[in-house]
Amino acid sequence: MTEELTQALSRLRADVGAAVAPPAGAQLRRKAERRQRARRTATAVVAAVVVLAVLVGGGLIWRGGPSKSAPVPGGSSSPAPARTSPAATRPSKPVPGRQTPQTPAAWAGVDWASATITLPAQDGCPSGTVTLRRQEFKGAADAIVGPTSWPRISIDPQQVVYGQLAADGQPEAVLRATCWPTAEDSGDGQGQLLVVRRDGATLRAAGWAGPRGGIYTDWWVDGGRLVMDVKPWHINWGYLPGAARAYRWTGQAFDEEDSGLPGLVSAVDLAPVAGITGCPAVSLRFGDRQQVTVDGVTWDLTQPVMPDQLPHLVDLDGDGHRRLLVAISCGGAAFVAVLERQTDGSFRAVDAVRPPAGTTVSNWSLANGVLTLATASGQEVRYTWNGEYFQR
Repeated sequence: MTEELTQALSRLRADVGAAVAPPAGAQLRRKAERRQRARRTATAVVAAVVVLAVLVGGGLIWRGGPSKSAPVPGGSSSPAPARTSPAATRPSKPVPGRQTPQTPAAWAGVDWASATITLPAQDGCPSGTVTLRRQEFKGAADAIVGPTSWPRISIDPQQVVYGQLAADGQPEAVLRATCWPTAEDSGDGQGQLLVVRRDGATLRAAGWAGPRGGIYTDWWVDGGRLVMDVKPWHINWGYLPGAARAYRWTGQAFDEEDSGLPGLVSAVDLAPVAGITGCPAVSLRFGDRQQVTVDGVTWDLTQPVMPDQLPHLVDLDGDGHRRLLVAISCGGAAFVAVLERQTDGSFRAVDAVRPPAGTTVSNWSLANGVLTLATASGQEVRYTWNGEYFQR
């Protein structure tokens, strides 16, 4: 009977091993967890019946419970911690109303697609009075371009920010513009922000602001300064995720000054979202290398889009308060973290969003508190900020 019992238990171990799949680790999400629990429950029931039959047939009594594995110290070879889906532990909440930015009365009625603007002199750009018109240009069916000769300028009126940058009490309009020196030019490395003033029916550009050729994802006016979430493209000026650049009008030009937002150079406390990400609860410092190893686990700040065109300094509540939205990976498992800057310059995670099971983040966009997460498989998932965290 002892030999029969040994053979039965051996077959049982083989059957259980074949039936139970190991956890997906970095990509495990709620749906996968339910399926896995169902498989394990079914397997456990079958296993219990077989063992009980063998033991009873042999006149033996089985006592005790399943053995508990000893915890494994953190490290790259350690199994990923079990993950908890935020949707399973946090209820959906009513979404607070957002204040929609309004076009100031001083700018009412301006049609950028047919506007005439007086531009200052700048190398590779048109100057003087330029009339814009909508036309097919460089592969775009409805570009807004002017003049009809070279060099030319194109503007993007889809994102116009208004705010007072001069001391006369009148709001300026700030929008993205690109210069095209010749017909053969690609426009690469020519993008910048254009600050425009309105005097009655006349539009006049006060000047250009920001690094030329940068990738501008957002900009806003704060305390008379023009602050921008801009990333390098052709020339890297030592950018770190979460860094901003700021400019102030001197009466003649926009001079750069310290933005007070240097990026992720200080400690980052990720412990509050460890239950969501499945990563260790740590506080770490990335530094200039944007990568650090803690207790055998490598953390990385490499963003999923290169060059980086992602919105990082974001206004989730619509009240002007900026948080940092950034992709972070631990041991290869990536998530999007919402970080709150503390008074000492450090950051604390207040939320995290994981991509659906079996996918990786490839891009994201944010509009009016709605985060659209794109995956490498082409899937798009939307999350809405409810004032505390993102919910599906």
